[in-house]
Amino acid sequence: MRPWAVPRLLLLACLGMGGRAMAQVPESDTDPNGVAIPYRFLHLAHSLTPEHLGATAHLRAADPFLLYQFGRDLARRQFTLKQGVYGRPAELSVPLYVGAAVHGASAADVRFSRDHASSCGMCHSMPFGEPGSGQTIPSTSGAGRNTPHFYGAGMVEMLGEQVRREVLNRYDLNCNGLLERAEVARPSPVRINPTPGAPAIDYGDLSPDASGVPRLNGVFRIWYVDADGKVLPQASSLKDPQAAAFGLAMQPFGWGRGQQLLPSGLRIPQGGEATTLREFYAVAADVHMGLQTHDPTQLPAGPGGLARVSLNGAQQFDFGGSVDVGRRRTATGLSLDDPDRDGHLNELTEGDLDAVEFYLLHAPAPAVRGDAASEKGRQVVARAGCTRCHTESWRLHARDEARGFTGDRRLFQLETRSEVGTDGVSRLRGRLRRLSRSAPDGTVTPALNSALMERVYSDFKHWDIGALFHERRFDGSLQREHRTAPLWGVGSTAPYGHAGRFTTLDEVITAHGGAASPERKRYLALKPAERELLLAYLESLVLYRTDTLSSDIDGDGQISEDFQVAGKDVGPERFDPRFLFATPPRFRVLYRATGPDGEVFPLMLVQNVPETFRLSLPWLEDRDGDFFPDVLGPLPAAGTAPQASHAHQAP
Repeated sequence: MRPWAVPRLLLLACLGMGGRAMAQVPESDTDPNGVAIPYRFLHLAHSLTPEHLGATAHLRAADPFLLYQFGRDLARRQFTLKQGVYGRPAELSVPLYVGAAVHGASAADVRFSRDHASSCGMCHSMPFGEPGSGQTIPSTSGAGRNTPHFYGAGMVEMLGEQVRREVLNRYDLNCNGLLERAEVARPSPVRINPTPGAPAIDYGDLSPDASGVPRLNGVFRIWYVDADGKVLPQASSLKDPQAAAFGLAMQPFGWGRGQQLLPSGLRIPQGGEATTLREFYAVAADVHMGLQTHDPTQLPAGPGGLARVSLNGAQQFDFGGSVDVGRRRTATGLSLDDPDRDGHLNELTEGDLDAVEFYLLHAPAPAVRGDAASEKGRQVVARAGCTRCHTESWRLHARDEARGFTGDRRLFQLETRSEVGTDGVSRLRGRLRRLSRSAPDGTVTPALNSALMERVYSDFKHWDIGALFHERRFDGSLQREHRTAPLWGVGSTAPYGHAGRFTTLDEVITAHGGAASPERKRYLALKPAERELLLAYLESLVLYRTDTLSSDIDGDGQISEDFQVAGKDVGPERFDPRFLFATPPRFRVLYRATGPDGEVFPLMLVQNVPETFRLSLPWLEDRDGDFFPDVLGPLPAAGTAPQASHAHQAP
């Protein structure tokens, strides 16, 4: 179909938006771009049984792309004061590292102020509307931290848990999920093969050093327990007389927290920033937006420091992700605590976390937009030795109950490929691949097969790569080690380094030193043409807009130029989750426009928002407009809440 123009005033009139057309509104059912959220804010209800129609377990099994959209909307939504955002603006937050400050710094100096954003998208902003990268923000030092992207985050999470299980399978002889003194009394090296036959990655040793601290790489977070498995919050090593064992978790997300200096002079590793997607979102929502989560999935579930396994199959840990612990609760399990005392109760629900976790679990990996020439640079990357730390690919094991491997927990995967057109321009194309099993009633469950995590380019270890990457923190201490930056997406994520200090790829590579000095020398020794190939290849590792990417989503092997949804031509076939809802949207096409790449796409409105978003299902319906499904609410006004039962009655 050929594009046709509509005068601007006529378009505004037919949208009924007036001057609001130029604004970025968080909620609007008259946004023809499909960016604004077309339904009123609604918390989701958690459930573990699909029989609760409209709760998260039902949506995951029967309408997974709707659950994906709900999670996506929560991750990009601009929250409002009525929804509890900004509870403690400018208040100094809990420090990332605790203990005695050095050089006379006070406890107030160790962390930036809270509640400075109303949306994840204010930092994870490129590409717009995606789990992208962004600007450098205040964090643990005056230099700040550069916002990383979360494309491929689900595979990273699964990898972290797989590595933990591999360690336990080898050294946890009594299979209690902990490592006892006797089990690590002798040298216990942690060596992990990223793919079968690949060189093993050295993560250190489980046996303690002279201070009683396991000699592990800083990507692992360690906690200590007594003989009964009770967590010892104050214990810092196996030298503690009560410490009988320790637990560990790989924390593959974030730049890392470095080491904590105790008054005794002992330095202990602090791990990464987060272990799971659920923990990452809950903590970020609290610190950055002032939204506290009451999430029983992340509360302690027995001895050993473990929390529950989430609806989406991820082991959780008692690391404070449920900021609102719910000391007082309603009969349906909503918290009455109001930790920030802003008058808004249970600001994020367990169901909200189910949806965001599901969305991030399925966030597609970055793409390779390259050609034959740039692909030659892939070989140069290896020859220069970069892959010693920037491990190219990882293999996720299939489900194996005996070894504790869950398999690939996703239901679908958006794959990308690069096509070079007759004009010589390389363009991305996508394909939606189902990773699920279908039951006779149409519900789906993950197949839990193996998966290849391609071209991630990271060992996720923490390394000291020289003084140009060191970080002087607010408490005066010096952090020398940071996580190996995954290179997938690096062509879209300038500036570079944990503090965004370097503006070009050549600049950040040349700045490498310390443990990466040999690789820096090899890079500088490359011929100019080889260096250009290497940089061209890195620049081909890109991020992209998922919902505008031309993709085969119906599995017929072709990408239609006039894809049909409920009998309506909606333009090029692409990964717009709405096209895959169980109840298809009824679109009204306003007119067709031509994008910057020459593709024609329609501007259109959804005419059946309540039906396609299933808002009348019993566990989604909110007739009283309090943002909670009626099966969970209503909540009393803050400060007037009665003393409720401490027994959590999960829906």
